[in-house]
Amino acid sequence: MLQNGIVKKIKDNMAEVEIQRSSACGESCASCGLCPGQTAVVTASNDIHATVGDRVTIDMADKKVLGAAFLVYIVPLIALIAGYFIGYAAFKSELPSVGIGFLLMAVTFGIIILCDKKLKKRYTPRIVSIVNNE
Repeated sequence: MLQNGIVKKIKDNMAEVEIQRSSACGESCASCGLCPGQTAVVTASNDIHATVGDRVTIDMADKKVLGAAFLVYIVPLIALIAGYFIGYAAFKSELPSVGIGFLLMAVTFGIIILCDKKLKKRYTPRIVSIVNNE
């Protein structure tokens, strides 16, 4: 997945790049009016030595983007549902089942947060080219 952005800050071999947020509307985002002008700041590997103010292209493999989204959104949801069914099998009551579901989801988020440093290296985008200097 390639995106263009502007380098806002450099630290060591990493760059903070401001990009336009992608939306479900595709290229005609203004037509729905729900997300005009939304930007995001992404930390990307700066192996090509871009400088502050450079317009750059960053890349992150689609497979990695989907993997990260699955890890952050779907895995905790699966934990919530599994916790509910485990709780219901153990207690035959809804209230403890819901509590166990949320507890298991919270534990899953905790594990993801603890593994964050290792995961960041795997899912870090990289700057692939400098489009032009500003």
